[in-house]
Amino acid sequence: MHPEGRSPRPAALPGIGQTLGGKYEIVRLLGEGGMAYVFEASHRKLQQRVAIKLLAPEFAKDPELVQRFEREARNVARLRTKHVARVMDVDQTEDAVPFIVMEFLEGRDLDAELQARSRLPVGEAVDYVLQACAAMVEAHGVGLIHRDLKPANLFLASDGGDRVVKVLDFGISKVMGEATRLTVAGAVMGTVMYMSPEQVRAHANVDTRADVWAMGVILYELIAGRAPWEGSSPQIAAAIVSTDPPDLRASASVPEGLADSVRTMLQREPDRRFASIRDVVTALAPFVTPGSIGAAAAEQITLAQSGARSAAAKPNFPKNTVPMIGSPRHQPPASGPVTPRSVGPSTPAMASARGVAEAPPAPRGKLVLALAAAAGVIGAAGVVLILVVMLHGSPPATTGAAPPAASSVVSPASAPAPSPPAPSASASDSETPPPPSTGTTPRATGAPSGSARRVDAGATRAHPAPPKPSENPALL
Repeated sequence: MHPEGRSPRPAALPGIGQTLGGKYEIVRLLGEGGMAYVFEASHRKLQQRVAIKLLAPEFAKDPELVQRFEREARNVARLRTKHVARVMDVDQTEDAVPFIVMEFLEGRDLDAELQARSRLPVGEAVDYVLQACAAMVEAHGVGLIHRDLKPANLFLASDGGDRVVKVLDFGISKVMGEATRLTVAGAVMGTVMYMSPEQVRAHANVDTRADVWAMGVILYELIAGRAPWEGSSPQIAAAIVSTDPPDLRASASVPEGLADSVRTMLQREPDRRFASIRDVVTALAPFVTPGSIGAAAAEQITLAQSGARSAAAKPNFPKNTVPMIGSPRHQPPASGPVTPRSVGPSTPAMASARGVAEAPPAPRGKLVLALAAAAGVIGAAGVVLILVVMLHGSPPATTGAAPPAASSVVSPASAPAPSPPAPSASASDSETPPPPSTGTTPRATGAPSGSARRVDAGATRAHPAPPKPSENPALL
């Protein structure tokens, strides 16, 4: 079917055997669309079969259409999924007609498949739609909206016994957020049967939910064997914007969950549809044939989405920070100096994690040497003191010295080694004043020797201090 005013075969089209771009030899004409022709060709040096999409010569003089054609090549080249026909090259003929070189596909499109079989089983139909959804998940991820999804643009390519869906014809695709004159308000883009209500109304803010709608119409048609609406293009357009689609169960025996999913995809208000193609995949996955390519694609999309959610849920700790178990994650820093007792770090690593400066431990070797030196000095002093006492005897008791208080005790830990027995009391004992009338004063015999001294209760000195010279003349 040719557009109105267009000749069946323009004379400017390349003929069989003609070479384009100096390397692509035309083999045959494969088909044509509203704006382009598709040829099979062969790379002369690589002997590789390719498909060439040539812009119709009558449109080659329109700068906007040429720009749209070249933009299609750039958009498709951004996608890496196997469910989109791969773009290999872009060039133009000697007459400045642009063309796109793509991978050659063997098979037929889904429209021809549907005409040959009338309708498809539920599992197979869902399989093909899920494969197409895999392509659109990636396209939407880079901001690309197709806007013309339909069975004729879903190609069933043979691949080693499998049938892989390839999404074709991004010619009227839209890049979200891109300012362009190629798509303006009031311009109707797409095939009416698969256009969303917002496309029929020619809204300028068409988004990815238009592709969700188109997928719903395609799935309905594959299972029911007929489109949701029938009639002329104006009648179909009016029905799309004014009436709800019929229930899928009225035309085919399908699970209730699948019918509900199709109904959600075909809601006239975009906000009531699935928010994204990923949500469509989640809703349709239970009804696909197990082990099919569509089932594998759905599983991969679901796993990728789960991984993204898990990564977003992980806490983002600052670098070089150790999270403390059982402590507040957002503890404000303490104001002023903080002692280790108030924070309580048990290790230097924990002290560093809490922001508390902990003094480095003293070297063990130096501590041992210091203790040994102190012990040596104390021991030498004790030996000298013992020798002096042995040579000169115990010092005479001081006249008028008071006897030890009843509360005075000698600390076992602080008392030095016992001195030799002191000689008997000297004559100075007779000079001791008479005892008071209240009792008898004990004699000084058996009092501690000159190497010992009285220790008050509660004293903590570890070693005795040497007596004053006035108290022990023997040391002078």
